[in-house]
Amino acid sequence: MSVEQIKREITVLTDSELNEVTAFLFHLRHRNDPDYQQTVEARLNEQDKANWLTPEKFESKLDQD
Repeated sequence: MSVEQIKREITVLTDSELNEVTAFLFHLRHRNDPDYQQTVEARLNEQDKANWLTPEKFESKLDQD
C-alpha cells in the first residue's frame, strides 16, 4: 500500500478512528526517543501537586498550541 493510498483511506475515517490513528502515529514517532521517554517518565512520577494542572488549565494550554 502506498502513502497516497493510506492518505485516501484516512480521509473517510470517523473522528474516533482518526483520533486512534493520530495516537498511534504519535506513539510511533516517539517510541525510540529516549529524551521523550525520560520526559514522560518524569511527568508521570511528579509528586509535587504544585506542578499539576487542573483539567481547565490543561485544556487552556492545549488551546494555546
